[in-house]
Amino acid sequence: MSACPVEDRLALQDLVVAHAQGVDSLHDLDGICAVFTPDAVFDLSGIGFPSVSGHAGIRSFYAAAFEAMAAQAHYVSNFAVTAYGGDTASIRSYVTGMGRYKAGGGITIHGRYYYDAVRTGSGWKATRFTMDFLIPPDA
Repeated sequence: MSACPVEDRLALQDLVVAHAQGVDSLHDLDGICAVFTPDAVFDLSGIGFPSVSGHAGIRSFYAAAFEAMAAQAHYVSNFAVTAYGGDTASIRSYVTGMGRYKAGGGITIHGRYYYDAVRTGSGWKATRFTMDFLIPPDA
């Protein structure tokens, strides 16, 4: 693995932040899709949700999630570039996510985000996204 230049590290970190901000908007489906390549794999099976592919699958997943949520906040930290190949990278960050459901009640999660990313003509884009729990939510 070669060293990741600071400019790429910051751009990759911005990718993670853009994803979290899009999700917390509760409406910015275009902004969320802009984080991913058109054929990206979006796999949340590690936390009990489906695996979908491409912008259509990602858009559908978030549209349904937004219907149920009244408010959300995701805080990302512990950012690391775990692999770097010049035009490809793998990154990991911790996430604390909180949400309030329209129907009442809420959820708090503590987990890790994993992204595989590729440099494109319009910047870094995620080709694969997965997540696992650091601390599973209370049942």
